[in-house]
Amino acid sequence: MMINIGYENFLERELISVILKPESAHVKKLRQDATEKAILINATSGHKTRSVIVLTTGQVILSSLQTTTFRDRANEFLNRDHYRENYA
Repeated sequence: MMINIGYENFLERELISVILKPESAHVKKLRQDATEKAILINATSGHKTRSVIVLTTGQVILSSLQTTTFRDRANEFLNRDHYRENYA
C-alpha cells in the first residue's frame, strides 16, 4: 500500500524501515553519508525537512511532513487493513 510522503510523492509502506526527526547529529551524519553515496532522495519540494525516512533498501528520503503525520497515516492504513481482514 502506498503512503503519501508529501507534495504528491508516494512510497510503498513496506519499504519504510524507520522515520526519524532530522535534528540529531546522528541523523545529520546519515543524511551527509547518503548524499555522498548518491542514495539521498529529496522529496521536500523546496520546503523545510521535517522527517528523514530510511528505507529497507538503504536509501534515505527527506520529507517535509512531520514524523507524527507519518505515524497517523500508517495507523490509518493499519486500521483499514485490520477492518478488511476481519470484517469485510
